Amino acid sequence: MKQFDVVVIGGGPGGSMAALTAAKNGLDTLLVERDPVIGSPVRCAEGVDHKGLSEFFKPDPRWIAAEITKYYLVSPDDIAVEMNIEGARGYIVERLVFDRMIAERASIEGAYVQTGVEAVALSDFANGMRVVRIRENGGERDVAASIVIAADGVESRVARWAGIDTACGVHDMETCAQVTLAGIDFDSTAFSLYFTREFAPGGYAWVFPKGERVANVGLGISGTFAKEKKPVDFLEAFVTCYFPGASVVSRTVGGVQCSGGIGTITADGLMVVGDAAHMANPITGGGIINAMIAGRASGETAVSALKRGAANRKSLEPYRKTCNSRFGKMNRLFHRVKEGIFDIGDDGFNALAHEMLVLPLEKRTPVRLLGKALVTNPRLLAILPKLVF
Repeated sequence: MKQFDVVVIGGGPGGSMAALTAAKNGLDTLLVERDPVIGSPVRCAEGVDHKGLSEFFKPDPRWIAAEITKYYLVSPDDIAVEMNIEGARGYIVERLVFDRMIAERASIEGAYVQTGVEAVALSDFANGMRVVRIRENGGERDVAASIVIAADGVESRVARWAGIDTACGVHDMETCAQVTLAGIDFDSTAFSLYFTREFAPGGYAWVFPKGERVANVGLGISGTFAKEKKPVDFLEAFVTCYFPGASVVSRTVGGVQCSGGIGTITADGLMVVGDAAHMANPITGGGIINAMIAGRASGETAVSALKRGAANRKSLEPYRKTCNSRFGKMNRLFHRVKEGIFDIGDDGFNALAHEMLVLPLEKRTPVRLLGKALVTNPRLLAILPKLVF
């Protein structure tokens, strides 16, 4: 049975960053991805912010589809409010190219990367090791690892095999549908978010540019409403309303857990990364940068733990602390904010949009928007000081 220092399960940005970091620091690393092509299928709106991305990679035209400099919030009565967001700059990445790039860099650093390989079982932690059963080419075999990194996405099973509760309530599970439209007119330099219960109850719709007259157009809705009407049906109505006659060049569906995080992200010989640990921002649903932060932190923690000769949960505690300080605390706060935001209702969003629109652009900040929202939803009052801090 082949033994590794680290086995990473899942080749998304979080898993590939974990493998890249571990291999770069001399660990014998295996990265397995269930799908035959890393980065495919794309179940993502593909948006990232400049500051977060630049912490890891210099933006490269090979995997940047569009650069964003403006952000619009669109009310139910179609009032588009340009927001003043500090350091407002972002990108739409080509996930198929971007994800593969990270995995390729991991391979260059010495990680062994395999696609079309599925993890089907995980042993208990014994004698400082876990055993992962993998399936490939119709057969199964076992590999051993001192540390397993579970980066197997929304449908994660690996963490559950280790006894970690990854359940997400229906209310916090945002079910999403997206199309890439061509031949449409929009501001190709802006993120546009639509808040309307007609098309996106308990969530929002988006238009993310991917080039000249091409954009990712999608929406995510709370699972509470998905029981009544499918996200694809909401999306069809949204596209018919705003982009009638557009060409549809791709379609995708998926889900995002907007719970603010799972209770624990470590166990003996195991760390949980990215969507598998509900690390997406509960308000926006964006999770690429948080997954990369967690992936790198898990790789670094694996290095330090194995240098000390221990891979138990206590030795993996630095990983939890890093994630908590970088985004965990904020995600839990954003989960509370999300609940307040989506209680406002269409009339409240319309009123807020009109109030914000009369302000000069430099005063249209997210904090000011929340301050105005207090008038219609006082339960946000206790959250605002923490958010400002």
